[in-house]
Amino acid sequence: MLFSFKASDGDTVECVDRNKQLAFKNYLLRNHKIQETPSDYPIMKKVQKKSILPTSEAQISTAKCEIGTVPIRQKGAISNHQRTPKTSTNSTFTPQHEYAEASVYAPPKLYGTRATMNLWNPLVEDSAAELSISQIWLSSVDDTHDLNTIEVGWQVCPGLYNDSKTRFFIYWTSDGYNITGGYNLEEPGFIQISNNIVLGGSITPISSFGGSQYEMTILVWKDRKSGNWWLSVGSNNTIIGYWPREIFTSLADHAVAVDWGGEIVNSRRFGRHTKTEMGSGHSPEEGFGKASYFRNIETVDCNNTFQSSQ
Repeated sequence: MLFSFKASDGDTVECVDRNKQLAFKNYLLRNHKIQETPSDYPIMKKVQKKSILPTSEAQISTAKCEIGTVPIRQKGAISNHQRTPKTSTNSTFTPQHEYAEASVYAPPKLYGTRATMNLWNPLVEDSAAELSISQIWLSSVDDTHDLNTIEVGWQVCPGLYNDSKTRFFIYWTSDGYNITGGYNLEEPGFIQISNNIVLGGSITPISSFGGSQYEMTILVWKDRKSGNWWLSVGSNNTIIGYWPREIFTSLADHAVAVDWGGEIVNSRRFGRHTKTEMGSGHSPEEGFGKASYFRNIETVDCNNTFQSSQ
């Protein structure tokens, strides 16, 4: 650590030498050389349609670390909020993950995705065991049937962050949430390049029911030369970093599915279905300004070209 200070949202952030970030404790990356920039970007067949609805772009918490260093948010609590939780010893308390999502499956092979989602601050009733997520998933399965995933979006997860803020997150696994992978920079894998965006940082402003709508655009794509999976955010494609191809098995080549949607954990701690909300907590039928949505949904094909999925 070089030094620590408060990020724009009040979190304590440490500036760490980019070459000493946790990713390099992964034995699979012992000979990895940092890729400074993507070799190319996906090609647009046509200019994306601008929303005719009144929306604004939200911002992820930032920190002013020096060039050559990366901001790392100090951990809150130790969390087991993987998508597949460990089985509880109490048979009456088995957390269930529930989803609402749209999906695209191979063939053809998939090499990335881009989508814009609006941001909310849903209620999480059981702060010890539950969460609410809106995200994109890229996934594949290897010969041993181990699931590989890359996941990016926003979440409210009190058990991970010790608060109920809406926060930007990334996640990955190469063995079906068993041993490998984890959130943000808490486990060795993702290599951050940006010296100012805070993974796990809060996102502001947040959409209001019947009022202003705030959005975030996420792009994940596979670099054709290096095989690394790059991540950028925002309408200006601000680079955050990448998942090295070495940490994956099947995703080292391509994805077989892309999903966009929401997820909650239902703990049933109170003997009933949780009151934890997904997205805005309201149904799609209620429309713009009231429902959570994804728009401008695209995948990336083998020619590194965006393909509409709407």
